[in-house]
Amino acid sequence: MPRSVERGPRDMAASRPPNAAELASARRLFAIALSAEDQGRWAEALETYERIRKIVVSPSLWYHIGVCHEALGEVVEALNAFELALSGATARKEVALARESRSRIEALRARASQIVLRLPDDAAGVRVEIDGDPIHPALVGAAILVTPGARRVVVEAENYTETFEATVQADTGALVELRAELGRKRSSAPPRRLAPVRTAPPGEPAPDPLLPAEVVVGAAAALAVGAVITGALAYDVRHSYLKENADPAPGSLGKREALYERGQALAITSTALTGAALLAGGFATYLFWPSSPPSSARSASPDAARSSASRPRVPGPTALSPWIGPDGAGVALRGSL
Repeated sequence: MPRSVERGPRDMAASRPPNAAELASARRLFAIALSAEDQGRWAEALETYERIRKIVVSPSLWYHIGVCHEALGEVVEALNAFELALSGATARKEVALARESRSRIEALRARASQIVLRLPDDAAGVRVEIDGDPIHPALVGAAILVTPGARRVVVEAENYTETFEATVQADTGALVELRAELGRKRSSAPPRRLAPVRTAPPGEPAPDPLLPAEVVVGAAAALAVGAVITGALAYDVRHSYLKENADPAPGSLGKREALYERGQALAITSTALTGAALLAGGFATYLFWPSSPPSSARSASPDAARSSASRPRVPGPTALSPWIGPDGAGVALRGSL
């Protein structure tokens, strides 16, 4: 490029406007890079230009970056830099720089090679690398510009079993079409079947209690109170009888016999009530005692057994029903034992 077109970074734009010290340093570095470029030290000049690009950029800087890449044989990188130089120079109406950049671009396009990758249409999760550099999957099927020479291509897809790797010779200006063989398609994992949940068979409905346990408890309490009262009366009558009998008055035989018979009746009544209260209390205790689950429910399933073990035991359904028949009478017990 003619040196009259651009000799240093001026009117540069960056994400943050450089301060005076940064601009002065960038101009000094640009002069050093130009000197290395004039002496054919392309890699050294390119490294210095890249340092400047992190501070400020300009169409002229992109142009010199492209010159270094072209001299190093990096056709694609040079094309990219010259196109950026052309875009910036056109926007700033820098005619000479734009014309020189366009000329370089046309010459490099004739030299660049192209690779077209062909993959299965249903390939998903595609990863492409050329010479270790990642290539966007959107370029699969389109012409990918590469520098002429031996190029290493690696292709993978998440839904295929194999990785495609190949080294292809991309001649100058050639178009290479490459079909990536990815092996067999991965089969979708079948859904894992869950074991059916086993539930205990429903039990028979509990019979409605004909005589609730609370009634039995109340009856036992009433019988106990009656036994205490009759016992106390029997003791009082016996005490009166013993007193009268110890010093009997004339003509008191009938009175003493009446006291004796009354005491005997009260004692028998108290004894009977005490026995009935004990029986009712024992039966009430039985009604409230927790019932064990049936053996069939215990053996239904281990899960059900563990679940029932973790819950508090509850009383089983029990019913108490009095009955009267032609041959006798009694009390019937219905429910689980």
